[in-house]
Amino acid sequence: MGEPELLATLLMVDDDPSMVRLVTKIIERGIRNIKIESLTDPAAALARIDRGGVSILLTDLDMPEVNGLELLRAAKARNASTQVLFLTGQSRHAALFEALELGASDYILKPVDKQELLDLLGQSLARHQRWQKAILTGATISAQGKKRPTLAVTGDDSGWNAIVGKVKQSLAVLTGGDDE
Repeated sequence: MGEPELLATLLMVDDDPSMVRLVTKIIERGIRNIKIESLTDPAAALARIDRGGVSILLTDLDMPEVNGLELLRAAKARNASTQVLFLTGQSRHAALFEALELGASDYILKPVDKQELLDLLGQSLARHQRWQKAILTGATISAQGKKRPTLAVTGDDSGWNAIVGKVKQSLAVLTGGDDE
């Protein structure tokens, strides 16, 4: 008997209700062991992200008031292991490049190709579960009184240093210890 998979939560955000219904239906039929929350109001999505517990964020890039890049920033600030995929009707290179720099996992062009969507979500789910397993393993090691693995980056790579910092913070929260 294998290890049970960790239940993941996917937050689907698009200001087009028909797109939300379509994508939600595709995911429900194609992926098991995932809780889907769908929103058409990007401001409500920002509040939902702030509450935590989002494993995968699947969001439109261009929305009124709060755009997909703002949701990406909020999701990564809340939990660095959150996987973020963008849905976009246009492949604006500047916005996609910024999304990549901010930690987006991938993007999907509209109209959505069902198999591409399921493949990318499957990859994102697996990546999220690997991160969660690593974090939980670190917490278990620490809780058993064993030395926690040391996370460090050499050189001047602020992007990696930021990621390592977030992982250290997550470990500290899970173990109740300091982040060193």
